[in-house]
Amino acid sequence: MKHVYALLIKFAVIAIVLEFTMLFLTNLNFIEILYVALTVTLVAYVVGDLLILPLSNNTVATLADAGLAAFIIYLYNFAWVNSLITFTTAIIAGALVGIAEWFFHKYVAHHVFPDRDLHKIR
Repeated sequence: MKHVYALLIKFAVIAIVLEFTMLFLTNLNFIEILYVALTVTLVAYVVGDLLILPLSNNTVATLADAGLAAFIIYLYNFAWVNSLITFTTAIIAGALVGIAEWFFHKYVAHHVFPDRDLHKIR
């Protein structure tokens, strides 16, 4: 159940960040941005939070999540015919997601994996 709560929190945060960012910088509508947020949430949770974070530290996991978010966001430019997501927009959105991820990783370390030795989370 801890993973469900973490996923819901992560999705809400990423959706808010992407809605504010991409609504003004792209021609995507609200629902399309939610699709992007859901994809970023699921992939970043598995890769960044479950794989990278326990093996490294918050900085490495945050950079990986930010880069992964930017990559996924930019890939959606090719998934939809009429979308206009520039590389710069993807980088800006990925960086903002990365800032949110820094704080989310602290939540994950203390609430999802409290029994693991994640003392590297600063």
